[in-house]
Amino acid sequence: MDNQVNRHISVMPRILCADTQKKTIVIHPRQQHVRKILDQAGQVRFFRVGGVSNEKNYMNWVQFSDRIEFARSEGSGDLTLSVETPAEGEYIIALGSENQDGVFEETVVLSVYALRDDLFRLMPFKGDFHMHSTCSDGRESPEYVAAYNRKLGYDFMALTDHAAYEPSLIARKAMADFGCDMLVCPGEEVHLTKNFVHIINFGGRTSINKLARDDEEKYYAAVREYEKNVPENYDPSTRFQVAATEWVFDRIRESGGISMLCHPYWRPKHHNYICEDVIDLLLEHQKFDVLEVIGGFWTWQVESNMLSIARWQEEQARGKTIPVAGVSDAHGCSRGLAGWYYTVIFAEELSFDSLAAAIRDNRSVAVHWIPDTYPLVVGPFRLVKFVHFLLREFYPDHDELCRIEGEIMLRALAGEEKDAAAEIAGRKGSVHRFMDQCRGKLPATSPVR
Repeated sequence: MDNQVNRHISVMPRILCADTQKKTIVIHPRQQHVRKILDQAGQVRFFRVGGVSNEKNYMNWVQFSDRIEFARSEGSGDLTLSVETPAEGEYIIALGSENQDGVFEETVVLSVYALRDDLFRLMPFKGDFHMHSTCSDGRESPEYVAAYNRKLGYDFMALTDHAAYEPSLIARKAMADFGCDMLVCPGEEVHLTKNFVHIINFGGRTSINKLARDDEEKYYAAVREYEKNVPENYDPSTRFQVAATEWVFDRIRESGGISMLCHPYWRPKHHNYICEDVIDLLLEHQKFDVLEVIGGFWTWQVESNMLSIARWQEEQARGKTIPVAGVSDAHGCSRGLAGWYYTVIFAEELSFDSLAAAIRDNRSVAVHWIPDTYPLVVGPFRLVKFVHFLLREFYPDHDELCRIEGEIMLRALAGEEKDAAAEIAGRKGSVHRFMDQCRGKLPATSPVR
């Protein structure tokens, strides 16, 4: 089917509850040329992608699927239909007509998704919480990085400069001054002396870098205590790195944050940045909250991500539950990486506490989508299936709403926009309203812009 045609058709709601209740779906042509295509549709077929197949329909579900009734609005060109979605999964709406031989020929194929109530009540929030600014070794200011993240389509973000917590507060204040709905959380990348392991403090109330620097004697004494939990047969450097890293994990948790073990198989030159013994012990003890399985590597370094994914899968097969994240580790918004790797979190609301609870409850997926390729989604299977649908059917419109806000703020930062706060205020809540509209919480015709 012509994806460009589909982009000019609105289907609301797109996300339904998986139950036996009848649901009303409205198909609306956004452009006149699409109106003509919908006007020519004489039939609508409906079926579940994962439904039962037989010798007649296993290769051509559309031809042998159920024909459903619909109503046509002569004024707007809308098609309204009533459907049942008893099972969780993706459902296809095929529009077309039968030819002279009685064969159904599809002209437009659309999708909706049904979720069981536990997931239907949650919202998919998209974001990145590993990136850098000019306050460490990035290329742009904290304010610019935050605005650019909104332009990318993010609902949340955290700036995590190397050994620096304060830049994340600058980014948060800038977005608050604009009145932007994007959630900006505090954060930092923790780098402590003699410990090579990279650790993200996402959302913690205090700086762990500062905590260690302010009283190094106390820090080293605490790490020596942690070393007692590392077997003595390991190399002293390995024992120290594991102990120091786990001290950081615990301090992040005490500060209310989410601790992330970063890019375990990163190979900057000819050697992994940390040894496999360190990785093995950190995974065995699992004191961190989330594992970075998708990280910001150049395309020629993608092997590092594939190894992280394979190791995560192996740990899952051993019976462990390890939440995952995808992050850009971007050191410049214009250098690629930004927007290529991110996390989708299924949470009750857009607040740090809700996001953190969702991560700990294993309700996150990592997305790896380099331009001009196809997306790779990593996480619990049920969520992965749904996120692939969202990438096709939900995020293009969601991201467009965010992009407009991001560009307004970027122009303001360049001194080219005088009333940015007023423009953002006029759009406040638009992304959330769109999410509600897609889930049937608002009427299909409610304006979101």
